[in-house]
Amino acid sequence: MDKIFNALGDKSRRYLLDLLYEKNGQSLTELSSNLEMSRQAVTKHLKILENASLIVPVWRGKEKLHYLNPVPLQLIYSRWISKFEESRLQGLYELKNILENNTQEVKMKGFMYQIVITSSAEKVWESLINPEFTRKFWFGRRVISDWKIGSAVSIMTPEEKEEVKGEVVDFQENKRLAYTWQVPGEEDEKVTTVVFELQEMGPMTKLTILHDIDADSAKFQQAAAGWTFILCGLKTFLETGTPMPSIPWNGKDNTK
Repeated sequence: MDKIFNALGDKSRRYLLDLLYEKNGQSLTELSSNLEMSRQAVTKHLKILENASLIVPVWRGKEKLHYLNPVPLQLIYSRWISKFEESRLQGLYELKNILENNTQEVKMKGFMYQIVITSSAEKVWESLINPEFTRKFWFGRRVISDWKIGSAVSIMTPEEKEEVKGEVVDFQENKRLAYTWQVPGEEDEKVTTVVFELQEMGPMTKLTILHDIDADSAKFQQAAAGWTFILCGLKTFLETGTPMPSIPWNGKDNTK
């Protein structure tokens, strides 16, 4: 975590993260226009943030876009902050925003999260498609499918209620998995797509998740928060062999 704390120790880099939070997926030119420093200096700061996995670069043709990746911050939260009284800390944060007149809501265009797991791509892949593994890190939920292109996907709660339904749209073993995402009973809502991309890096695997949910959707904040916990839970499970000790959505451990 030294790289994370080092990256956050500079106010210019923190400001870059703020800019990406306000508008995700910006180019070097866009980001540089908001800072009184050279493009070379901004590039250096972005590289430090990238090395700390706080941002994820994505090439769109010849243009390099930068996306905020909050997963490392969630790992810090899970390790230290969650041990304290979260509700009181949240209350103080909201009070600070009110006093500073900083109540404007900011939005992102979908999201892309990334995490590096000390495990093989095969094990990460198996954890994503095997329902007996998903329940260990996905709040007790099982992801069920035969994983053929066009086949149905169901995410089942611990009470065996279908919480999400979808369809497999891509399946490249140990490399890329994608399926559509829709909540039963909310067929009027836009169908979104979740993509998992795996890249093996020696004894580690870089896992990237993309979810194209609209920032204006009422489900956006819930989905964004949920994916950070899911990825942190997956990392904890594969690296330690045990699930995360708490399930933040309902306060119960549904992994047993």
